[in-house]
Amino acid sequence: MFCISISYRKTPLQVRQQFAISAEEQITALQRLTYRREISGGVIVSTCNRSEVYFSGDKAHMEAVGQLLADLKHFDVETFKTYGMFYGGTQAVQHLFRVVCGLDSMVLGEDEILHQVKEGYLRSFDLGYTNSELNILFQGAFNCAKQIKSTTRLSTTPVSVGTLTANTIERYLQINCGKQNADCTVLVIGATGKIGSIVVKDLAAKGIGTCGTVRSHHSNIALLSNCCGRFIRFEDRYIAMQQVDAVVSATTSPHYTITQRNYLAHAVDSRPRLLIDLAVPYDIDQALGRVAGVTLLDIDYFQQLSQENRSIKQDELQKAEQILSDCVEDTLKKLNIRDFWAKHDRRQVQPWFAQMVGYLHDVLDSRQLSQVLSKIDTDADKRGAI
Repeated sequence: MFCISISYRKTPLQVRQQFAISAEEQITALQRLTYRREISGGVIVSTCNRSEVYFSGDKAHMEAVGQLLADLKHFDVETFKTYGMFYGGTQAVQHLFRVVCGLDSMVLGEDEILHQVKEGYLRSFDLGYTNSELNILFQGAFNCAKQIKSTTRLSTTPVSVGTLTANTIERYLQINCGKQNADCTVLVIGATGKIGSIVVKDLAAKGIGTCGTVRSHHSNIALLSNCCGRFIRFEDRYIAMQQVDAVVSATTSPHYTITQRNYLAHAVDSRPRLLIDLAVPYDIDQALGRVAGVTLLDIDYFQQLSQENRSIKQDELQKAEQILSDCVEDTLKKLNIRDFWAKHDRRQVQPWFAQMVGYLHDVLDSRQLSQVLSKIDTDADKRGAI
């Protein structure tokens, strides 16, 4: 198997966007790809962070596949060569497994890539554009991803401040307010900013309602409209606090967005309330941390939590890397055995010989197994039979 990859590792976003391959374009590309007799199967994966083509064929046709993609997307093939990364053989297999398992993602261990690759694979499989090699490799990668997810905490240990904030809010609401996510509302001051928008999206994914402040028309409002329940004027923030269970402030304002005097003048009910300040310098008057019923957390709390999780994630990464290595080895050996029996009729060999091949699979690594089976093939060719 071979792979041509355009990803965030080497390619800026504005260039990656030019390489994005729609579902319709993927079908067209696969048709053109497999029309070549030298290429027996292909799978195309396209996400916001990567566009990749996996195919079974010969290394000599790598450039032809690149030219096909360049023609499809109407860009210069030299640009493609500048940003493309090219993998073959075991290196391509390892790359596939790392991608599917989230070890090659911007967010280490993310789950979404598994679904995205599976979608691309199933599209190709359903249309008959995969072959036995690709089927074994992709199924092996999917199983490896499930194993890593079930035996490590890699995908469940967030390090993003925005995600950690959403998780903290969820726990607080459940423990201190006794509410279900759907019954809660969070005010996000600075919802259109970098961190604030992440918090809004993560809260929405948990089913927690949000309202965000806005000073004027902002381009991010359209992007956040499906996540943020509603937007209010910044000047009305204190009034809105009367109906919310938690407040997040993440602005670049040079002055307080929430002061103790104004908070007490408006939020006079007795409900417990979580205030989270993600700004530097502070957005929220620190004196509010001493007000009864108020829990105040600042950016230092989340950065420390992020650092602790990062350490945990590194430990889990080592476990994931070992699992991945074992899975790649096992899958490569499956391919070796498949290729060997494709040349020989298993029904015509002695039972002891089939058992020996199984034993070799168990005791040799993939490279050694390939060499031994190749030697058996060579000897069989000389004798005319196994």
